[in-house]
Amino acid sequence: MPALNVEFTEEELTRLRGRAALAGRSLKQHVHDVTVQEADRITFVEGAVEEAARVLPGVMARFPEGQR
Repeated sequence: MPALNVEFTEEELTRLRGRAALAGRSLKQHVHDVTVQEADRITFVEGAVEEAARVLPGVMARFPEGQR
């Protein structure tokens, strides 16, 4: 399975270990999950922005300036 070596400061690593412990996961699993969740979040936001750009002109046309 592909892997990635990532460097952290001691402070960052301490914080990550603490978050992993709170979540009841290993540090490796926590960093993996957070990274994948963030990538998924960015993809979702980009899709939402595209959808808003697609529908916004129609919404703006239906509601005059004073009704928006």
